[in-house]
Amino acid sequence: MFKKVCAIFLSFVIAFGFTLSSSLESYAYSRQKLNKSMQETAALMYKTIPKPVVASIGGEWTVLSLARSGIKVPKKYYEDYYKRVEKTVKDSKGILHRMKFTEYSRVILALTAINKDVTDVGGYNLLSYLSDFDNVKKQGINGPIFALIAFDAGNYDIPIDKKASVQTTRQGIIDFILDKEIHKGTSKAGGWALSGTDPDPDITFMAIQSLANYMDQKEVKEAVDRALKIMSKKQLSTGGYNSWGTENCESTAQAIVALTALGIDIDTDSRFIKTDKKGNKNTLMDGMMQFYCKGGGFAHVNEGYDGGGGSGTGLNAMATDQGMYALDAYYRYINGKNKLYNMTDASQTLAIGNNPDLEKKPNNDNNNGNNGNNNQNTNQGNRNNGNTNSNINGNTGNKNVKTDNQGNKKYTSNVGGKKVTTTENKSATISIKTIYSGEKDGLIPENKKCVIIQFEKKEKEQIVGFKVSEKKQQYLYYSKELSKKSRCATYIALFDTSVEKEALLNMDNYEFHEIQKEDNNTDQVITDVTDSQNKDQQQEDYTHPEKYEITFGDVNNDKVVNAQDILDVQSILSGKLDLTDERQIIAINVSMDSKIDNGDINQIMDNFVAKKDYTIFEVFSDKKDNKDSNNKSSDKENTSNKTSKDSQKEDIKQND
Repeated sequence: MFKKVCAIFLSFVIAFGFTLSSSLESYAYSRQKLNKSMQETAALMYKTIPKPVVASIGGEWTVLSLARSGIKVPKKYYEDYYKRVEKTVKDSKGILHRMKFTEYSRVILALTAINKDVTDVGGYNLLSYLSDFDNVKKQGINGPIFALIAFDAGNYDIPIDKKASVQTTRQGIIDFILDKEIHKGTSKAGGWALSGTDPDPDITFMAIQSLANYMDQKEVKEAVDRALKIMSKKQLSTGGYNSWGTENCESTAQAIVALTALGIDIDTDSRFIKTDKKGNKNTLMDGMMQFYCKGGGFAHVNEGYDGGGGSGTGLNAMATDQGMYALDAYYRYINGKNKLYNMTDASQTLAIGNNPDLEKKPNNDNNNGNNGNNNQNTNQGNRNNGNTNSNINGNTGNKNVKTDNQGNKKYTSNVGGKKVTTTENKSATISIKTIYSGEKDGLIPENKKCVIIQFEKKEKEQIVGFKVSEKKQQYLYYSKELSKKSRCATYIALFDTSVEKEALLNMDNYEFHEIQKEDNNTDQVITDVTDSQNKDQQQEDYTHPEKYEITFGDVNNDKVVNAQDILDVQSILSGKLDLTDERQIIAINVSMDSKIDNGDINQIMDNFVAKKDYTIFEVFSDKKDNKDSNNKSSDKENTSNKTSKDSQKEDIKQND
C-alpha cells in the first residue's frame, strides 16, 4: 500500500513541471560505451575528489571504485589517502564511530582494495572493532551485511574478542541476515528492508551481495532465490529499479553488483530483461546507464523529485560512486576477473601508474567542481545572498525615529535606495522546553540539546537570532506546525548544552527580523538594530525566510514530506549520507527520543501515508494547561523587558 501511495504521489510531482535534465544521455548498453563511461567517470572522480578522506561521500567508495576499475591511478593518490586514514584513526584513537560500525566496514573495503594491511592502521586493527556482534548490529541489518562483505573482501579471520557480549562469526552474521527476511517462514517470504514489510531493492541486493559466497548453504540459496524472484517482478520496463517510489541509479547499481556476485549473466538471464512499451528489451545496464551524465558520472534520478536543490537530476556524488563500482562489477564479470568485493587479487590487479586520461578536464555540462558535496539541503531561493548584505553594511543614511503605541522605537532609513525599517528588541513572555539531548556515540551530538522556544507576545513569521556573542547569532527555526499547536510563535533549535536556561529566558539575548513587502512586491528587510550595534559586523540575508523555517519530516527542506525524505533518512542510517546539518537532525527526530533510528522512519511514513501526528507534537497535547499558564504573567510584566531570574521563572510554563 505504501509503495502504491508513493508511486501515485511521485506521478503527481512529475506531472507538475519537473523536467528531464538536458545533460543526461539515455542509451542502450554496449561494451564500447562501458569502457568509455568507465574512463570518463574515473577521470571525473579523480579530478573532483583529489583528496579522498574517511567519509561516505568523497571518501572510501571513490577510492574503491577507482581501485577495482583496473584503470591506472597515480600511486600518490592512494598513498596520500592512506596517510589521511592513518591520521584519522590515530587522532580518534581507533574510534571511528560508536554507533555506525559500517564506518569500519567501509574503510576496510577501501584499504583492502588498495592492498593495505587493515590489521595495523596506525597501530590499530580495524577488524577488531567488528568482533562484537552487538556493536555490528546497532544499525540493524545494514551493519551485519557490510561487516560480512568486509571480512570476505580479504578473506580475513575475525578477531576473537574476549570482552564481546556476543562474538562475531560469519555464520552468526548469515543467520542474522536470514532471520531478517521479510515474512520469513510464510508463503510471502522474500527480500529484505531496513524497516517495513515491503522488500526494498537496495537492501535486498546488498543482502544478496553479502550472502553470495554462501550459496552452498541450503537456507541461504532458498532465501536468495526467493529474493531474486521478487526482485525480478519489481524490475521496471526500463531495466532499472525504484526505491520508495522513485526510479534511481543507486538501486539499479546494487542489483548489478549483486547479480554479478552470483555469477548471473545480466545480458542473457530472462528474469532480469524487461520489455518496454516500444518493444525494446532492456537489461540492468540499460536501466542504470539512463542516469549516465554526458562526460562522466551519474545522476540520482532523471525526472520527478530529485532530492532538493538540483542535487538529484544533475551530477550526483552518491550516484556516481555507486554507478562507477557497478560498472566495475560488470566489467570484472564479463572479463572473468574476481568479483567486485573479492579483493584477494588486489596485490596483482591494482593498477598503479601515470595516466594522462585522468588529467583531462571532464566534459560534463553539469560539473561545477562540486561532485562529492552531496548537499540535499540547498536553498534554491537564496539567490540574492550578499546583495542585501552589502547594502545594509554600506551607507545607512539619515534615520527617522518614531515610537509606536507600545513604546517601541522604529527607525526608517534609506539603504541602497530602499526603505528599511528597524526596531529595537521588544519584550515578550518566553517559554522554553528542552525536549531531548544528544547521547554519547549517537547521531545527535552529545554536546547538543534541542529546545522549543515560544514568544507569546511576538508576531509569527519572524526570523529570530540568539546572541551567542556580540558578533555572532544562532538562528532559530520557525515551525508553523508547533506554532499552530501552541497557539503562539514557536521556534526550535539545537543549542550547545553549555547554554544555560537563564540565557535562553533573557529577552535581551534575542534579535527579531521580519520580511516587509513593498508595493512593488520586492522583499525588504526589517531587522532589529540598536545604535550601539557594530555596523561593520557581518549581517545575515533576511530576505529569504525559508532558510529559517522547519517542517518535521522534511529532511531536504523542500517544504514537502514525501518518499524521498524517507529514503534520505534510510541513507543516513545506512551510512550512505553523513548527518551534519542541524536542521536535518531536528526535522528527522520526530519521535523525540534523543535518537535517530527506524522509529523516526516509521513515524515519517505514518505521517506521509495516514497523516498521523509525530510524537514531538505531544509537547503541546495539554492545551488547557497551556492556556492557564499563559495567564500567569500580567501584560505589564510582558512589556517591561524584565531580565531578573525571578521574573523569567514566572514566564516558564513548561520546565525542561
